[in-house]
Amino acid sequence: MTVWGGSLNKKGTNYLRKIHEADKVVKFLEEFKHLVEKKDKQIINETINILVNYITELGEREKIEEEND
Repeated sequence: MTVWGGSLNKKGTNYLRKIHEADKVVKFLEEFKHLVEKKDKQIINETINILVNYITELGEREKIEEEND
C-alpha cells in the first residue's frame, strides 16, 4: 500500500481526491493481477508504477507550490 499526503486547502482537496482515485485503481490492479497470465502481470506492474510516479510527482509539485505561497 502506498500512502501520500497533502494539505486541505482547495488545491490540496483536489490533490487528495486524485490520490483517493489512484489508490482505488492501484488496489484493483493489485487484485486483478492475480487473475491474469504471467506476461500480463508485468504490464499491470508497469501501469501501477506509472500511477504511483504520477501521484508522487503531483505531491512534489503541491509541496513546492505550498512553499512558494
